[in-house]
Amino acid sequence: MIELKLTLIEKIAMTDPKKNHLKLKAIKNAKRLFAQIDFNAELLPIESAFKLKELLIFLKGTQLTNEESKLVEELVA
Repeated sequence: MIELKLTLIEKIAMTDPKKNHLKLKAIKNAKRLFAQIDFNAELLPIESAFKLKELLIFLKGTQLTNEESKLVEELVA
């Protein structure tokens, strides 16, 4: 489900790539991070932006950018 939402957000952002270049970069990074997760074995905390951010910070090894944080909020909404 989260991958589908991410793809939909990406399609919308691609309608104006110049304006949405930071968002597209955040989407690319999020896809890379989500690719590390075995969705069959792991439950994603998709009901909590805070917990999802914590998971992505753990996978990334550093804090999320503002655009990545906004993307997580959008994914959970």
